[in-house]
Amino acid sequence: MVEFAGELEEALGESGPVGATVRQLATRLDRPPDHIEAALSRLARTGAVRRMGRGLYVLRDFERLDERPDFVDPVAYVERFERESGVRLGRIQGPITFRSNEALPVHRWWPYVQGYSADFVRGIVETADLPRGARVLDPFAGSGTTLVEARRAGAEALGTELLAPAVLAARVKTRFDLPVGRLERAAARAVDSARSRTPGALPFLRETRRQFSSTVLDDLTRLRDALPAGGRPVPDALRLAFGRILIPSSRLHRSPCLGYGRSRSGQEIPVAERFLAAVREMATDLAELQRHRALWGPPANVREEDARTAVWPAGSVDLAITSPPYVNGMDYVMNYKVDLAWLGYARSYRDLASLRSAQVACDNLPRAETVSYRHVVATPDPWLDEILPRIRANVERKGSYRRDDVHAVVHRYFSDLAQVLRRVRDALRPGSRFVLVVGDSLLAGTYVPGDLLTARLAESAGYRIVSVDVARSRRSGQRRSFVLRESVVTLERSRA
Repeated sequence: MVEFAGELEEALGESGPVGATVRQLATRLDRPPDHIEAALSRLARTGAVRRMGRGLYVLRDFERLDERPDFVDPVAYVERFERESGVRLGRIQGPITFRSNEALPVHRWWPYVQGYSADFVRGIVETADLPRGARVLDPFAGSGTTLVEARRAGAEALGTELLAPAVLAARVKTRFDLPVGRLERAAARAVDSARSRTPGALPFLRETRRQFSSTVLDDLTRLRDALPAGGRPVPDALRLAFGRILIPSSRLHRSPCLGYGRSRSGQEIPVAERFLAAVREMATDLAELQRHRALWGPPANVREEDARTAVWPAGSVDLAITSPPYVNGMDYVMNYKVDLAWLGYARSYRDLASLRSAQVACDNLPRAETVSYRHVVATPDPWLDEILPRIRANVERKGSYRRDDVHAVVHRYFSDLAQVLRRVRDALRPGSRFVLVVGDSLLAGTYVPGDLLTARLAESAGYRIVSVDVARSRRSGQRRSFVLRESVVTLERSRA
């Protein structure tokens, strides 16, 4: 066992600050995973190794990254940013995550857990003191939080989004004049029609039968096939209500990543009852909203489009608000694959792969999409010239990592973001503001100051950095002890 422990410590030493999982160590040392796990537990009790987040183990020497001479920590980047840009980081108070939206009228119609809070958006819009009919843009519109609040405040809401179920949600949620009676009658007809149908075909996802009970599957396919074709306001609203009940009707949960939860065997609410309850909630919210019709802005314009290539009329936007995907963020396609498949937006795994390739880079980007970013040249910011080689060196040192092109994903991500910043700049009126909620990251044992890099990229694109304010602290999934932040970056298009 002493010899085996030595091999284990040597392997962890080679992995460095990135660490290794039981499975990776078992493969590397050609030993059974249970033997590796038992040995790691003994070493952990002696203090020789430490267990970090997500089953990751590191040598004690690599537990505190901020104590290592080769690690550049968040404080160093903040000091450097303040020195180079002349902008000091501030703080803001109040809820910023989507969780506070879950009980709010309209916003609750489709839970998009990666979004930000309606209260946050409302505060930004009110502070901007926009004239009635002003244009508010969200290039990563998600399920429409910005667009709903902008239209409620009397503005014209514009948005782009690539995830089709989110586009559906944003369109339905901003159709404030949906006729309540027609919506409820159409829902009742769909349920009646579903009862007389035979079960329909299952979506292509291989795990469908594991995700749902057989009874629920039969009822879901009947109801899906009974829904009227989309493309019009009321049928779209019914499709959104159907999409909303998919995860609650399954053995899955989404908090925030899609995964299996407890079995609901014996506690299932009938599919039709869930669906009608969702529609009734819509009807209740609409009836209240329609009492304030005089305050609404013009109908929203929501496009299923890539924010990197979208074009809006030059100098036509008075305010932009968004939260882009984070560089270490989730795979949105994986997290919403059930919605994509059941609503017919994806009909094969090839469709899912195509959508993943088209989105702003995340760490599940197909490898073919990073080929031209693997060399650290032509990066959009000089800080990346320093950060990317550190990521690459840590991955090479570890020898085995979930992907060997992590540095290229980061390179591609900030290149993508720079394109969006330029597109929005061109759409903004001179002197108008762009407010972004952005987080930092810890990737392959390397700190990536995503909020500060976003501000720097914007400055290079012709914005003035108004402020960078820390909104909340987060924990790294890689190392639960490592504190990350989420910030509000406020930019202003140059008046020149």
